[in-house]
Amino acid sequence: MSKSQLTAFLAKVAADPALKARVDAAADNDAVVAIALSEGHSFSPATFSRFSRG
Repeated sequence: MSKSQLTAFLAKVAADPALKARVDAAADNDAVVAIALSEGHSFSPATFSRFSRG
């Protein structure tokens, strides 16, 4: 499920300062999704947007 993939990715980002820096430097949601995919997590830009708002 996309939300579980996003949750796992965000936990990984929180635990890895280098990964957090890459995500913080991402130009947009598509770039964050590409980083997540390279780390083995799959979710859409819309899912990221929806669940990262609050």
